[in-house]
Amino acid sequence: MSAESAFLTAIANLLAGAGLSPAPASIGAAEPVQNADLPAIVLSLDAVHRLSAGLGERSALIRDGALPWQATIDLANPVLPEEPGFLLLSEDRLSLILPHGGLRQADGGEGPLGADDLSVSVAGAAQTVVNTAPGAGEVRADPSIGQLEFGSALPATGNVVVNYVLGQWERRVTPIEGTLSMVVRAAAADSVANLSDAALDVLIGSSNAPLRGLRKIALAELGSISPRDTTLANSRGRLARFSFDFEHEINEPESSGGVIRRIPLTTRLNVVSANVATGVLTTGVVTESE
Repeated sequence: MSAESAFLTAIANLLAGAGLSPAPASIGAAEPVQNADLPAIVLSLDAVHRLSAGLGERSALIRDGALPWQATIDLANPVLPEEPGFLLLSEDRLSLILPHGGLRQADGGEGPLGADDLSVSVAGAAQTVVNTAPGAGEVRADPSIGQLEFGSALPATGNVVVNYVLGQWERRVTPIEGTLSMVVRAAAADSVANLSDAALDVLIGSSNAPLRGLRKIALAELGSISPRDTTLANSRGRLARFSFDFEHEINEPESSGGVIRRIPLTTRLNVVSANVATGVLTTGVVTESE
C-alpha cells in the first residue's frame, strides 16, 4: 500500500472508531449514490507530495523486536515466488522451511516456541505445537533456521498457513505532506452540520486522538453547507480541508537475518616466508575451519 493510500485508510479508520453522531453509513473514497450510503464522509487528497530524496524514504534494521508475520505456502508448489527453483518442502514431505529464520517467542524472547508463539494449519487443520518429536497432527519448530518438522507427511495439495514472530526486520518510513479533503454528506442540513462538527472534533479538536505517523494536521478551510445534489443521492454536503504531515511506516522482514543453514567452511592459505640472513624461502599451508 502506498503512503498516500495508507494515510487515507488511517484517517478513515480513526473516524470509524470515534463513535460519531449521526453514525456515518460510509467513510472513505466512495461518493454516495443512494440513500443507504448516507450519511457519508468522503476523503480524498487535493494535493500531496513526498519529501525530496535527501529527506524522504529511509530505512532502519530493527533488532531484538517482535514482529508478527504470516506465511502461506502452497503444498502443490512449495517455493518462494522470488526463488522458484528452491523447494521449501523436503522430499519426504515432513520438513518445511519458512521464508524467514530467526523466529522469536511472542514477547520477543528467544527459546522454544509454544502455542502462544506459533500457529500452524495444514489444509485448514490446526496442528499442535510441540517441542518433542512430533506425532500425527503435531509440529515442532527450529526457531533459528525457521524450519518446521511435522509428525506425518504433508498432503500433495492445500496450503500451510503459519503465524510466527520475527526478532529482526527492516522498517521503511516514507514521509508525505499535502492537503486532505473531507466532504460530509447527509440528507438534511442539521445532520451535515452535526456530523462535520463531530469529525472536526476528532481530527483537530478536544477529542483529537493520536494517530501513528501523523506529525501534524491543521484546518485550512471549512465551507458552507451546499444545496442538494441529485447526482449524489440528493444529499447536501460540507467541505473541509486540512494541511498535514504524515509518515508511512512499513515493517517487512526483507532483512530478517535468521540463519537459513550453517555450512562448515575450511580455508587453506599458502604461506611463503623468507629468511633474510640466508635467503632461503620456506612454504607452508595454514588451515582454518569454522
